[in-house]
Amino acid sequence: MTIKEQRLHEALQHYYGFRTFRPGQLEIIQRVLAGRSVLGLLSTGSGKSVTYQLPAQLLPGITLVVSPLISLMVDQVQRLRMRGKFSAVYLNSSLEPAETRRLLSEVEQGRYKLVYISPEKLQQPNIQQLLARRGVSLVAVDEAHCISQWGHDFRTDYLRLPEIVQKLGNPPVLAVTATATEEVQREIARLFHIHQEDIVSQSLNRGNIAYDIIAVTDEAEKREKIIEAVAKLHGPGIVYCRTRQAVEQFVATCQLAGLDKVEGYHGGMSAMDRVLIQEQFLRDELSVIVATNAFGMGIDKPNIRYVLHYHFPGSIEEYTQEVGRIGRDGQPGYAALYFAIEDLAIHQHLSQAEYPEPAVIELFVASLRAKTGLKLAYPEIAAGLDLPETQTELLLFYAEQAGLIARSDRPPYGVQVNSGFPADAANRIGQRIERARQAKRTKLTQMVNWLQQKGCYRQALAAYFGSTDDLGYDLYCCSSCGLQRIDYEQDVSRLTAALPETNWNLHEALRMLLPVELYNRGGHHH
Repeated sequence: MTIKEQRLHEALQHYYGFRTFRPGQLEIIQRVLAGRSVLGLLSTGSGKSVTYQLPAQLLPGITLVVSPLISLMVDQVQRLRMRGKFSAVYLNSSLEPAETRRLLSEVEQGRYKLVYISPEKLQQPNIQQLLARRGVSLVAVDEAHCISQWGHDFRTDYLRLPEIVQKLGNPPVLAVTATATEEVQREIARLFHIHQEDIVSQSLNRGNIAYDIIAVTDEAEKREKIIEAVAKLHGPGIVYCRTRQAVEQFVATCQLAGLDKVEGYHGGMSAMDRVLIQEQFLRDELSVIVATNAFGMGIDKPNIRYVLHYHFPGSIEEYTQEVGRIGRDGQPGYAALYFAIEDLAIHQHLSQAEYPEPAVIELFVASLRAKTGLKLAYPEIAAGLDLPETQTELLLFYAEQAGLIARSDRPPYGVQVNSGFPADAANRIGQRIERARQAKRTKLTQMVNWLQQKGCYRQALAAYFGSTDDLGYDLYCCSSCGLQRIDYEQDVSRLTAALPETNWNLHEALRMLLPVELYNRGGHHH
């Protein structure tokens, strides 16, 4: 070990109490401290946050962490403050204007080494200028797949990040994600000028998670089977549904079945209710959360034992993220998806709400044309069109890409509506939106194909992300390879609780602890 590596290990011990880095962490941190931009591909729960939190303590200026979810950044900042050795703050839309002004003043005074910020807040020129004056040593982009127009979770404000990095003085960028296909990896590297040798990739395989795909014929059978699973499985656990209505209905069904410690979570609830339920789940006061995908990202709960999918997700990336919340303590976990092909209708309905139809695009462009030469605040741009927020964001993004509007860098902030609209402006925007819609459809098709394929689910997941790694597993692989659901109805932590603190291989230790027939059933005899 070199002197520099020794110092990094000492810093890790000082700030986190860990003696060794997890795979990939040291390689990423060394590159970042050398001033290089890096793409880090680490599985969910593998400690991505350490790769930018630790350098933040060692670099001279601010480390700016761009994070897509308010709950994620709030959770991380609170945990850093509890450690007592990190000076961290978050800036997002949840703060009152007076609080934002106070915190920005403290940032400018140098009170914080880590500044978590939402991509929307970072669009504000006054914040960009303040950060540039203060000095940014590193920009960490969490959930970096959001920058790709062909990824599963594209955010328009993410695609403006390369331009903002330039305005901050071109500090190094650390882009981290657990769910990027090879195509998305290439786009992230291109946008942030990351060299091939600075892409640090670790296996995305989670060997402690078993994958179970259960075909159901109708809604009644599905509900019955999932209720039975929730009643039997050893928790804590999460049940994911695609819609708020499904969340509420399944929670009511659980209550009618006499299951307690079950609560729902979705974006239509008040912020206070969501925080309360989240905290109860983190403290093990609740056994099961029934939720939309609004729940889970950034939630650091290591002992989640299972995730059940009431509806299949819209992409393999979403699925990987959601089941990745299982077993972050390294102990066996169970992921079951109840597959009904009729659930495709839900995805089709949600897609209609996400993407504007051609007639809406025509109305939007006509509305802009009528405001040629005017400077508008953002709420005024789509006034009178009564569009969902997601559609408005897409239309504004592609209108800017087409040169119809330009953002203002000076107060009052908004956009300038340009003159000289092309006659086919609506058609141009429509083509871009249709390509995005088609990319989403392709993701959905890939998800359905994965569910219907006949081979090993673990191997097919790895192949989707371009991995050729050796895919080991701890207890069971998947329902295609064979698993015993009954073993997850008990406290499976007993299987590893008695492991001695030696360098023994986990499989060897399990062989000594388990009955021969159970050990062999898990595939370990190979």
